[in-house]
Amino acid sequence: MAEETKISLRQKIVDTSRSLLLEDGYRNFSLRRVAREIGVSATSIYLHFEGKDHLVHTLIDESIQKLNAELAKAASGKEDPIERLGALAWAYVDFALSHSREYQIIYVVSSDEMTRYPKEKFRKARKGYEILTKTIEEGVEKGVMVEPDPRTASYTFWAQLHGVMSVVLTKRLDTRIDRTKFIEQAIQHIIEGFHVRTVVQK
Repeated sequence: MAEETKISLRQKIVDTSRSLLLEDGYRNFSLRRVAREIGVSATSIYLHFEGKDHLVHTLIDESIQKLNAELAKAASGKEDPIERLGALAWAYVDFALSHSREYQIIYVVSSDEMTRYPKEKFRKARKGYEILTKTIEEGVEKGVMVEPDPRTASYTFWAQLHGVMSVVLTKRLDTRIDRTKFIEQAIQHIIEGFHVRTVVQK
């Protein structure tokens, strides 16, 4: 029973912290505020987390791991690199729409605001990025893509998708534009970018 209570408290801390971090930003986020929201002493939080940055790192880590799991699932079983690229794009978008708070947590804190993200966590965090890079590398090997620098192309791919989702999640999309059509067209343009470069090179 004691163990169940401990796990329950930890989850409350994580859920409450996620909401407060998005509302207040990193600088105004505090463990005392989290404790007040939950109705426990600040000391109780230190039973689970070493401090503010440890808690924030945990929030980021959990969100990234969930996103990476969705990306790995989307990429599984798709031999064609272009098809896999599309699946990865839609998995990213679906995660952002279905888990908007967890998605935004990944980007809400800049690296210069908190202590350095632990190396072991950073290696795990790169899993989704590596899936994408491998997909582009395979596309180059099979002759369906021409990308001199797959790693840079991967970052460009994610940056474009993140830009699209930032517009949607912050509700800055022109009200005259249908959200679904906007996302579909954006993904189509991103994917076609790889086709276009391939055709031009040929």
